[in-house]
Amino acid sequence: MKKYILYITCALLMSTFYSCDDFLDRDPQNKQTNDTYWLNETSLRTYAQDFYSHYFTGYGTDYTVFGGYFSGDDFTDDFLTLGGGVRNFPSSATTDINKTTKPWSDGYDVVYKANVMIEKIPEMNISDEAKSHWIGIARFFRAMAYSSMSKIYAGVPYIDRVLDPLKDEALLYKDRDPYLTVAQNILADYQYALANVRINDTKRQVNRYVVGAYMSRDMLYHATWLKYHGTTVGPTSQTVSDTDLKALFQGAIDGAEVVMQSGQFSIGNDYNGLFSTDDLAGNPEVIFYREYTSGVQCNALMSYNASENLDGLGSVTENAIESYLCSDGLPIGQSPLYKGTDNPSIQNTFQERDPRLYQTFVDSLRIFNSGLSPMAASPTGYAPKKFLNEQWFAEDSPFTKNIYSPADAPTIRYAEVLLNYVEARYEISKIGGNTFAQADLDKSINELRGRQLTKWGERPQVARTMPKVTLNGSNLSVNGVVVNDPVRDADVDPILWEIRRERRMELIMEGRRGEDLRRWAKYEYLNSEETVNGVVMPDKTFLGAYIKKSDYPGIKTGSDGVHLFNPADPTNTDPEEGYIWYLNQHNIRIFKKGDLESERYYLRAIPATEITTYKDKNEAYTLTQNPGW
Repeated sequence: MKKYILYITCALLMSTFYSCDDFLDRDPQNKQTNDTYWLNETSLRTYAQDFYSHYFTGYGTDYTVFGGYFSGDDFTDDFLTLGGGVRNFPSSATTDINKTTKPWSDGYDVVYKANVMIEKIPEMNISDEAKSHWIGIARFFRAMAYSSMSKIYAGVPYIDRVLDPLKDEALLYKDRDPYLTVAQNILADYQYALANVRINDTKRQVNRYVVGAYMSRDMLYHATWLKYHGTTVGPTSQTVSDTDLKALFQGAIDGAEVVMQSGQFSIGNDYNGLFSTDDLAGNPEVIFYREYTSGVQCNALMSYNASENLDGLGSVTENAIESYLCSDGLPIGQSPLYKGTDNPSIQNTFQERDPRLYQTFVDSLRIFNSGLSPMAASPTGYAPKKFLNEQWFAEDSPFTKNIYSPADAPTIRYAEVLLNYVEARYEISKIGGNTFAQADLDKSINELRGRQLTKWGERPQVARTMPKVTLNGSNLSVNGVVVNDPVRDADVDPILWEIRRERRMELIMEGRRGEDLRRWAKYEYLNSEETVNGVVMPDKTFLGAYIKKSDYPGIKTGSDGVHLFNPADPTNTDPEEGYIWYLNQHNIRIFKKGDLESERYYLRAIPATEITTYKDKNEAYTLTQNPGW
């Protein structure tokens, strides 16, 4: 069992701050951060540990939220949370509560501490190399802080030094800087960190590869958001030039390439094990992780995959299940191997599919509220397996008895870096960058498809891989067949559609889908219903598995049990077969593209308390609210 914990409890925690004064102009209050503190690298390492808890949350602790994993990636077309009766958009868990300040205050807490660190380091009696490294660490976390804020607010006031409350009042209360300006400063911080942070700096500490990985994630986000939205949302948004976008996309590529060219990381032949082992040290797919130790610090994520019903959490959607390719590399609407055309039961649809499907979901139905009392019942019928360690559960170990899991959490892994790279390369090729090439596919998607995975429960186990993709003009091909998904979004070209699909399947329930839909400006994918031949029908984002009553004797349906919807018989309120319609309601979530009342949900509201603080200080000071709020 592991002996070490990733997060070191340090005495540098500052108070929670509520105004611009507090965020950026306070002298350090703890004696450890005064002028006598900045002595050596040990001081710097201890000071920097407080940054880690902000951005490497992993699976949370005990019963806290899962850091974006599993139900933490809610309100998307992959996973819909049912608890509390609220179905929001991915950015809006707190969007419509204008008084919410935590993302703002937490972000500026980190910015302030990073600026203090950057200011103090040049005066320290340490080597120039050490100074550059630790300034790089501070700038890395400052980039992380501004990235986190700009992802939900767009432009924010950008402050890059410690301010004097008397001399710098105008800066303390300046309005928000444009999103592009913030993104360019984030890029500059990442570039400095990428060039100066050490390649190795002791166990579970940020190194150059961690910087590159997060740089690829964040710069891809900012570049695509600015491309597909412009500077904000609604009619006041302005288009960003290709030149500016290219620089941001190149930042994502540069970060990814540092990782990819290092020779330190590779794709292995395990997938489920990335999320269900108690020791990720040395795993070549994991760039950074949060460690858990039995009896010291654990998480409760596995219990929700094993013994508990998912009625309060929700589960994966039919839309997500159908997005997995068949084993020939073709979409289910194109592949001759797909067995679910006439009868899309789980027994049929799980045949001959991408092997990641088998390592992510149980291939038998577990239906909540059905009267069948299955273990870990799901309201959609699909039970996740991605975070379940079968051996621990089978042994009835203390991990499951006490609902505490010591499984380490990968906070960022090599597969995502490859996917960030290929998307950024494709996007930049469309705005004047180098031509997208087969080599870009070979070093990214085709690396992932080379995994040899086995099907859960199959005896004897047979290793499966997915066929590699080949560039074929403006399309992709597998084994000489052009990929042509009949449900492709017409606004997304075929190559980009398949790149996005690969990302969705590889990273499902890891907290990325909500950010992806936001940056791509694709909240219309989240609508609860669609009109087909004049009939309003629930979208598969709100449907679960397809079942026949006759296959499940004793199942409860209708008002007292599971609601079904049969697309072939849409007016029947209690059909003999159909998709699980677990909410059985219309008009739950409607997004109208181009309508500011909908578009505003891509961003959270600027906290009302911050706007009031500006006005209370001086009527001349303004903190601009986001459009639509």
